[in-house]
Amino acid sequence: MTLEQINSSLNENITKYSLPQIIRVVSGYLKEFYINKTSQEVYDCIQFKSNPSLSFQKSEISKVHFFNKGEEIKVEITLNFLGIFGSSSPLPSHYSEMVLESIDSDYVLHDFLNLFNHHLQKFVYPIWQKHRYYIQYQNDLQDKFSKYIFSFLGLYSNRMQNNSSLNLRKLIPYIGILCMKHKSAGTLKAILRHYLNHNDLHIIECIEDTYNIPSWQNNSLGALNCSLNSDFLIGETIKSRNAKFQILLKDVSNEQLIQYSILGKKMKELRDLIAFTLDEPLKNEVCFEVKKEQKNCLQLNSSKTQYLGINSWIGQEFYDEKIVIAQKESNET
Repeated sequence: MTLEQINSSLNENITKYSLPQIIRVVSGYLKEFYINKTSQEVYDCIQFKSNPSLSFQKSEISKVHFFNKGEEIKVEITLNFLGIFGSSSPLPSHYSEMVLESIDSDYVLHDFLNLFNHHLQKFVYPIWQKHRYYIQYQNDLQDKFSKYIFSFLGLYSNRMQNNSSLNLRKLIPYIGILCMKHKSAGTLKAILRHYLNHNDLHIIECIEDTYNIPSWQNNSLGALNCSLNSDFLIGETIKSRNAKFQILLKDVSNEQLIQYSILGKKMKELRDLIAFTLDEPLKNEVCFEVKKEQKNCLQLNSSKTQYLGINSWIGQEFYDEKIVIAQKESNET
């Protein structure tokens, strides 16, 4: 489109635009001319002016004008508010009348006062944008607000050094919850469901586990730990349900089994996410429930992607399968 066509298209329905809307539309057109410029550099190509008319204005924007200035393309946006002169001016009306007289003669006073209008009105959009994260958000998370919130969580430095396996974009909706010191099972389930994009996910609490009794707590007859109902223990291990939970993923597909295996990266992401989310030293295990309809029998020379022990079975599919990946004490699977 030519500049004349853009001007005609925008000014035809100019009263329907608010200031943020027209700036985003104008920036979109400027991006077509300046492909390599950043959003801030494109915004600097916009010049703001005030409408000198003393009549009542029914919209925020009076006029938009694209024009060539040397080899560059600039845009003038004439506003109906927040100006030194015009109907919204806080100054007495005779100042606006002086500007109108200047327009009829040499434009000197009009252009001079618009220098102040421009620097004042230029702050309106950044202020509006500051309180709307969905506007300033950038896919590479280089916007200021993203830097701030990930710095609070201690993740920004890891992202800059590429040390984190987590997809930080998926954590943004749960930043407030992640900042909390304690998380419930329901909170963890909501975070994992969103991050893994798996709705049929459940947290099963109080899983039984066996723990070794330290040697200094063992019973030594007639010497140590001999008080019944106090510190007397028989054996070298004890069972407890206080410190382990299970993450159950139901209706898992064959492709997902590969992604969560040693051939994929999702299991490492899941482990890192759990370690980051939970402050308590709780053990956990991941359980995949595979429907019998999803089970594949191993077939040699098959065109399907099959790995024995990961997403294929030997024999018939008579029942649903549960695959449990337990966490070792060394935090390896």
